[in-house]
Amino acid sequence: MQYRNLGKTGLKVSALALGCMRFDPNNPELAEQIVDTAIAAGVNYFETTRGYIAGKCQHLTAPGLKGRSRGLIVSGKTGINAETTADSYRAEIDLQMQILGVDYLEFYQVGWFSLAMMEFLTKKGGALEALDKARSEGLIGHIGFTGHDLPENFTKCIETGIFDSFTVPYNMLNRAYAPTIKRAGALGVGVIAMCPVAGGMLASPSPQLQQFISGGAKTTADAALRFVLTNPDISTACSGMNTLEMLRENLETANNFHGANAEDFRRMDAILDELHSLGERFCTMCGYCKECPQGVDIPGNFHLYNLGKVYGMTDWARAQYAAKEAGKRADACIQCGKCEPKCPNNLPIMKQLAKVTKTLG
Repeated sequence: MQYRNLGKTGLKVSALALGCMRFDPNNPELAEQIVDTAIAAGVNYFETTRGYIAGKCQHLTAPGLKGRSRGLIVSGKTGINAETTADSYRAEIDLQMQILGVDYLEFYQVGWFSLAMMEFLTKKGGALEALDKARSEGLIGHIGFTGHDLPENFTKCIETGIFDSFTVPYNMLNRAYAPTIKRAGALGVGVIAMCPVAGGMLASPSPQLQQFISGGAKTTADAALRFVLTNPDISTACSGMNTLEMLRENLETANNFHGANAEDFRRMDAILDELHSLGERFCTMCGYCKECPQGVDIPGNFHLYNLGKVYGMTDWARAQYAAKEAGKRADACIQCGKCEPKCPNNLPIMKQLAKVTKTLG
C-alpha cells in the first residue's frame, strides 16, 4: 500500500480509503470481512457516520474495527443546523464512538456542510466548541468537513483555518472542486476524494478513458482511481466498496500506483478538458430548454448521449436511457420546435434528440 501526507496533520494515509456507507445491511459478516481485509491490506482510513444505511453504517463497520482502531484513521460525522448546540453535538460524538466501539476518533467531520452553515458552527455554544473540547480531552484528533457547496465557498471554508481536512466528490467526470483542492494543497489541508469512481458509473467500460492513462488501464475503474491519485493534492481516494472483488480490484490499482506525477496529471486534465469541450458543443446543460410541452427530459438525454459518445460509456448510457420513463426519453419528441428558441447556444435540439434516439434507443 502507498501512503501519503494527510495535509499537515503529520498523519500518513493510505492511497485507498474505505467509505463505509455502501455495505449490505443484510450481510454483516461480509461487511466485517471487507473491513478486516482492507486493514490487512494496509488501508488505514475509514469514513463512517451514524445515518447511512438506514442507521446501520457504524454498526456494520464496528466488528471489523474491534480491538484495533488505535493506529487507524477512523472518521465520524454529524451535520449541523441552527438548533445545534455544543451539548447536542457532543452527545452525538459520544454516541457514534459508542456504536463504533472505539475510545478515539482520529477525525470528526461536520457533515453536509456549506459556507452558509459557518455561523451555526462557530456561534457561542455551538458545534465547534464541542469539537474543540473533545479534541482537548483526547477523544478526537482532528476536525474536517464534507459537503457539496460551491467550490468557491469551500475555498473560503478551508481558508478559515478551522479544518484539517475536507471530503468532496472528485473524479474524471466531476472536476468542479479542482481549484479548491489545489488551494487545499497550498494550505496543507488534507483532501479526501469521495466518489472517485463516480458512484460506480466509471465501472462501466470506456475505452476512451482507459487509453488516456499512461500505459493504458485494465478497466475504467482502474483508470478512474489512477486519475484521482495522480493529482498531487489528493490525500486519499475514498471508495464505497461493498464486495471483496471490488476491494481487491481497487487495492491492486492503489498498490500498483507509483506516485503522483505532475506532468501526467496536467496531460490527463487537458484531455478531460478537451472531452468536456466536445460535450459542450452538443449541450452545456444550462437547462433553459427544460419546459418541454411533451415532458421530454432534454438535458438528461443529452447528458447520457455525452457519456456514451464523448466518454465512450455507451453500455452504461444505453442502460440508463432504457430505464428512463418513456415520456422523458428523446424518442418522445414530436418536433414541435418550442425548445430551440430558448437555447442560448442555438443548438438544433430536434436533430440532436434524433441522434440520441439513434445512438441510445
